[in-house]
Amino acid sequence: MAKIKKIITVIIFVVFFAFVFLTIFQTTKKDELVDVLIPKGSSPATIAKILKDSEVISSENLFVALIKFYGYSTKLQAGLYSFNKREPLNTIIRRIKDGDSKNIKITVPEGFNVKQIATVLAENKVCDREKFINLATEQNMEGFLFPNTYFLLPQMDEQEIIKVMNDEFNKFWTKEREERLRQINKPKRDIIILASIVEKEAVADNERPIIAGVFLNRLAKGMRLESCSTVLYAMGINKERLSLEDLKFDSPYNTYRYKGLPPGPICNPGAEAIDAVLYPEATDSLYFVSKGNGTHYFSSTFEQHVKNKIVSKKNRK
Repeated sequence: MAKIKKIITVIIFVVFFAFVFLTIFQTTKKDELVDVLIPKGSSPATIAKILKDSEVISSENLFVALIKFYGYSTKLQAGLYSFNKREPLNTIIRRIKDGDSKNIKITVPEGFNVKQIATVLAENKVCDREKFINLATEQNMEGFLFPNTYFLLPQMDEQEIIKVMNDEFNKFWTKEREERLRQINKPKRDIIILASIVEKEAVADNERPIIAGVFLNRLAKGMRLESCSTVLYAMGINKERLSLEDLKFDSPYNTYRYKGLPPGPICNPGAEAIDAVLYPEATDSLYFVSKGNGTHYFSSTFEQHVKNKIVSKKNRK
């Protein structure tokens, strides 16, 4: 009797390990590609069901068990994947963990405006440039599309992409930043408008809080901001230096002509520029001019500013 039980036990183990082997290595499956969409926030169990329904895996329980064994429960990435039904289970799990999907990688740098973002999207054949611009403009999204690297699904439309980028901004805007906003008693939109100007004017990271402080000082004294970047945005061009004629360009975004902040952001600022405005450096400076190497001369008087401009001009020669 004991011998029979031993034989039965061996048979059970052999069958079990044969099942596990066949399941993991998918040796009985036909050679066929299938696209599988894994939504953002899907749990291992949800992913297992999606894969099972698509006939990519044979056992949901084994998939979930291996995910837990490898410690990947919180590391699985959403996306549109193309799997071969004969693909080994371990390979499938690794690909989902690594995000090896058909998603389109798009990088939005700090300081890109809506039109520049739309151009990058269109160049990568993600969406229609004009439609993206029109939708983003209608929804006042300039300044609120957070710079980041995105992995977009091929089937996403313009509105969905706008939502993804705006959701990333909302994720960045933490309770701590909201509390800081209350402390300084300024509208959120004003912070983003000024941050967008700081983003375009500053090159060196350590100067962002100083430049923010300069602009805030000018606003407090009722002085015009006189930011070249706002004029370039108004004109819709990009050039190294503005002419005197350019400075006369009539637009509410021209801060050489009009006091206060422009009507809206001139680009989509990154985290450092926004935090520089939320936490500006205390300074008595009211002016700054480029040294020609990415940093600036700062001054508290117009007389010193004029001297700095002369030095700056010499540096460029």
